[in-house]
Amino acid sequence: MLTGELAAAKSREALRIALGNMRQSFNYDFVSLLRIPSEQEKILGPLIHESTLPQAFLRDFDRGQMLTHCPVSIKVRRSMLPISWTVDDLKGPGSKQPVVELCDLMGRHGLSSGVIISFFLSDGHRYGLRFDGARSALTQSEINELSMLSLQALEVFGHITMSRDAQHNPLSARELEVVSWTAQGKTSVEIGQILTLSDHTVNAYLTNAIRKLDCVNRTQLVAKALRLKLIA
Repeated sequence: MLTGELAAAKSREALRIALGNMRQSFNYDFVSLLRIPSEQEKILGPLIHESTLPQAFLRDFDRGQMLTHCPVSIKVRRSMLPISWTVDDLKGPGSKQPVVELCDLMGRHGLSSGVIISFFLSDGHRYGLRFDGARSALTQSEINELSMLSLQALEVFGHITMSRDAQHNPLSARELEVVSWTAQGKTSVEIGQILTLSDHTVNAYLTNAIRKLDCVNRTQLVAKALRLKLIA
């Protein structure tokens, strides 16, 4: 059933619904689709394409630049295999303070266990599906099934993304949202308050948008976005 639903998904909304059904089928509470971060990247927000994680968690995660110290991110960069974890595993004896703070944050939001499955797509980037919640560890059979579904879901995402780019709209929905608020004269701090994001994350979205539209600053970015009718 999930395989057929993914095969029929031709839009981001249809994919979003299918990801939600995958999450429910495997008894997880949250699902995220993201680009796997490099060692140089410190902010998670701009890497996320779809997520049901609590906005407060994402805000505090980026505000503390926890991506730098996140054991899961480090493991994912080093291996193509599915990576599963529990907070108890991450918060072992002798854990450094940033890891302890991360585990405490995850615990407050009910993210006591999870798994991330990643693959390279045709654009050369590596993407992953991350599932979080409070369930027990997946069996090997469940990991195998979820891996096959994740590959299919990420391939669908790749096709949808390429189709969107072909329509000359290179900015993500969140980037467009941030640029739109910038055009209305809002500062990064104000935009962060409106969207429940850290100002670091807002600035990262703006930096990505500036790069994608080949601009040099926010003023030029807003002007070009208006000229291209990406924002109203």
